[in-house]
Amino acid sequence: MLMENRVNAGVSFFLGANTPGGFFSLFDELYMPKDGWKLYIIKGGPGTGKSTLMKKIAAEAERRGHYCERIFCSSDPASLDGVIIPALKVSVADGTAPHVLEPKYPGVSERIVDLGRFRNDARLREHAAEIIRLTDENKEMHTACTRYLNAAGAAGQDLMQLVSDALDTDKAENFVRHLAAREFGAGAGGGGTVQRRFLSAVTPVGVHTFYETADALCERKIVLHDELGLPAAVITAALCALALESGCRVIKCLCPLAPERKIDHLILPELSLGVFTSNERHPFPHENAKNVQCVRFLTKNETRLHKNRIRFTRRAQGEMLAEALRYQQKAKALHDALEQYYIDAMDFDSLADYTERLIGKIFE
Repeated sequence: MLMENRVNAGVSFFLGANTPGGFFSLFDELYMPKDGWKLYIIKGGPGTGKSTLMKKIAAEAERRGHYCERIFCSSDPASLDGVIIPALKVSVADGTAPHVLEPKYPGVSERIVDLGRFRNDARLREHAAEIIRLTDENKEMHTACTRYLNAAGAAGQDLMQLVSDALDTDKAENFVRHLAAREFGAGAGGGGTVQRRFLSAVTPVGVHTFYETADALCERKIVLHDELGLPAAVITAALCALALESGCRVIKCLCPLAPERKIDHLILPELSLGVFTSNERHPFPHENAKNVQCVRFLTKNETRLHKNRIRFTRRAQGEMLAEALRYQQKAKALHDALEQYYIDAMDFDSLADYTERLIGKIFE
């Protein structure tokens, strides 16, 4: 089940992220067509007003008192990639690369919104060579970024392996059992539901985390301080499993450096509870939170054996992330230059009229 309606509690997430394996997309989880949802898929190319259109739809939803989930772009965290309005069972999303969306049930569950109709393609063709160059160079920068993220992800995996022998599994499991029993009961009834999101992503402005989402959804926060990557991952995975067994709805926020293996954060909206991993990449604000120092789950003797390798691996990971960031910034600059050609070719007056009609249709 997607997020329920909550008045004046709009939140932000990523549904896609740049990862060691390339772009990792959760855009198939925007909506549930078999449960009566509708998805508006926006096409049109860069600079054609997709993000602006979605911002207007999100603002109108909240003006009407609907809970609204904003999905931002990890390649430009100021730009919207999607909007989810659960009360209306409506989602709107950018359906262009790298998260290409096509209708599964055309005319039933999805509608294509083609902003290309307001684009003067003849004007674009006057700059064809430059547009092709910018597009191809942008792709090259993203490919280079992925290579460095792959190296950073490998370093993170090595780091977890280095400290695996030091993990006091019994102590960690004890902590999880007590926490689960206190917060949501450790029953075995099942029936819980899970949503996958990214709360953090590697972006051109660094690792961006939507801390305001944590504040909006969680009155109570548990912050796991973990620079070595393993104890917090073990705890969040075990807590997620117990929460689902207890019938809770869980928002599972994946780690952008290991989205198929690690959970960075857990949010249980109905309990207004969040469990967040804090490290040097995304240092979580810990005021008014229960703080857990994860070194308590590691034996000092074992970590001392690998002290130098741990220090080297952490430094190497940081350098790989810095290089990935540099290439993302180059890609963003190329994309901005590309967008300008499309902006100059758009009929925004006609688009504004169309936007008003579309908003009216969505909220009728």
